Amino acid sequence: MLLSRPGICATFGVGRATAERWWRHRATNGHPAVAWQQGRRQWWDEQAMRTFVDQLTAPPPARLDHDGETLLTRTALARRLRVSPQHLANLYSDRDATGHPRPARRDGRHLYWSLDEMDAWWQQHEAAKRASLTAVDRSGSGADLLTLDQAAAVLGYADASVIRSYLARNPGYFPRPDWTDPHGRQHYHRRTIWAFADSRTRPGRAGRRTPRTR
Repeated sequence: MLLSRPGICATFGVGRATAERWWRHRATNGHPAVAWQQGRRQWWDEQAMRTFVDQLTAPPPARLDHDGETLLTRTALARRLRVSPQHLANLYSDRDATGHPRPARRDGRHLYWSLDEMDAWWQQHEAAKRASLTAVDRSGSGADLLTLDQAAAVLGYADASVIRSYLARNPGYFPRPDWTDPHGRQHYHRRTIWAFADSRTRPGRAGRRTPRTR
């Protein structure tokens, strides 16, 4: 069976501009040759087109071994680093500030990064992030119940407004309260706040240090 260009669009659910782009780049993308032509009208073999589209839209291999180096896609790196692909994409977009490495290889539309280079950069990135976090008060019992103001003090924040901002603007980032009193005030076990401190990704706003007297 043969497909015209409108037939290709209907069969594979793509627009005419996409079908024409496929054809323009046939020298590099493997687009099938014309099977039959009448004047300016062209037709392509349906099975050949199905094979082409399947290969074109198939997900890339997560890993490549190139010149003795292991390369990974962004999705594979995200799984390895336990972050979302979008988080890595944001860091890459802001690479002038974050230092995110550039891709080591491009395979068509797909980018690959050096595993060794990304691991080294990620360690430095995480160390810098930890250095920017406020100091945490580790004294007391993990079972202690704390008010928002007390929790903020444990985290080294200037006041509870930082936590309230997290609760209002970033649902799920700050933990749910361990207990809410009859007046609606939220309380947290000290261990809950410590666990949040160990996993947080944002520096917060540090409180002012009390000047020393001599």
